Amino acid sequence: MPDGRGRARPRNLRTKSTRGTALGGATHLVHHRGNNLRTKEEEMRRRHFTAGLATLPFVPTFALAQGDDWPNRNVRIVCPFTPGGSQDNIARRLAAKLSDEFGQTFVVENRTGAGGSIAADNVAKSPPDGYSVLLGNIGSHALVPHLYRKPAYNAVTDLETVAWIGTQPNLLCCSPSFPHDTLPKLIAAAKKEPGKYSFGSSGLGTSPTLTMELFKQKTGVDITFISYRGAAAAAADVLAGHLPMVISNIDSLMSQVSAGKLKPMASSGAKRSTVLPDTPTFAEAVSPDLVVTSWSIWAVPTGTPAKIKDRLRVATEKALKSPDVMESMKAGGFEPGTMTVPEIDAYIQTEIKRWGEVIRAAGINPQ
Repeated sequence: MPDGRGRARPRNLRTKSTRGTALGGATHLVHHRGNNLRTKEEEMRRRHFTAGLATLPFVPTFALAQGDDWPNRNVRIVCPFTPGGSQDNIARRLAAKLSDEFGQTFVVENRTGAGGSIAADNVAKSPPDGYSVLLGNIGSHALVPHLYRKPAYNAVTDLETVAWIGTQPNLLCCSPSFPHDTLPKLIAAAKKEPGKYSFGSSGLGTSPTLTMELFKQKTGVDITFISYRGAAAAAADVLAGHLPMVISNIDSLMSQVSAGKLKPMASSGAKRSTVLPDTPTFAEAVSPDLVVTSWSIWAVPTGTPAKIKDRLRVATEKALKSPDVMESMKAGGFEPGTMTVPEIDAYIQTEIKRWGEVIRAAGINPQ
């Protein structure tokens, strides 16, 4: 048959539209010149497809390699506490042990403020590669969700727990001259004269302050909270006679207690502290469920390879059993313990629910 110019069209030239090949969904207009062209095109497709398949096995192999060679550079431990405190001290002790274990430097980076949320948000938004580790705590995981209307991160979905480190109780102290120097005496006096007595602590949404809020809810007493920038300032006012009581993490008040300048009234752990065995607990004096501790964990960004998390957990558990770390924890009033990751996650959920109820009952509005 002649073509548009009067020439004969070769009998073996055909026009074909092929739609959506295996390598793409676009529509192409392809001219085939006999079986030879079709054979060449099919061979090219086969080679291209085979080459694509050949790359697939390297994806999981690379992911495994990430876990196998971790760490091959410095690891950040982001601490939400100021340098020099017991939490910071524990982080540095563990960092030294982990550095020795893995042959890479674990560096403690202090990012304080906003109840631990600044440090937690920094880690949550870091690459999930095992090189950013959070010293998580009751503030970053259980309190922040109720203290801020729109937290910058979600502790449950943006972070994954790795290991349990330990717990530290809070300690309520008073001036040695304060007449109501036991919880039963304080409760009786506060009920007789509501609003007369006060205590100082560092911030409304902190573990020590919420210990007293829970104490007030359990006993029905009216005791005034006075906010300070830190426990040291509150303790100074107690020593000067301007304030009857102060509550803080146990380690921050121990030097004044040891010197006889402050009298311990009660600790908030499940049992009496090993550093103050003669001081009763809130649970003994008030209610068995009046137990509040500032617990600590390792957490990493969600998506961190399981092999990395497992290696960090095993090394941490080993470090926590070393004599020097155990001695350091004891000196700071820490109680070491063991929990599996599922147990830690379940505990965090319980703490989130519990403190949400306490904060709402206290009338604390989220910022």
